[in-house]
Amino acid sequence: MSQPSNRRVFMMQVAVGAGALAASHQALAQDKLAVTDSYAKSMGFVLDTKTVDAKRWKKHTAEQQCSKCQLWDGKPTDAFAACSFFGDQHTPAGGWCKNFKVKGAA
Repeated sequence: MSQPSNRRVFMMQVAVGAGALAASHQALAQDKLAVTDSYAKSMGFVLDTKTVDAKRWKKHTAEQQCSKCQLWDGKPTDAFAACSFFGDQHTPAGGWCKNFKVKGAA
């Protein structure tokens, strides 16, 4: 009698766990900064630093990217990480915005 009950409990735990995993994945996807965000647009945010409009952002250089910015809260190997400038929304390692600050700069 206790074995079927244990199976039911296990199956319910699996279902709840799967739901929580799906919800956390969706929440992470929602935390990514969108290039369509009006504030991101005003800051020149792009997903790839190679696509920056050089005529508009004259101080940009190809070496500048989110993963090398002091506001980016990630490891060099992370594909995305939180950016404190954008309210901890996640930006791609190779992205860029006009608020770029070299890590370790004063």
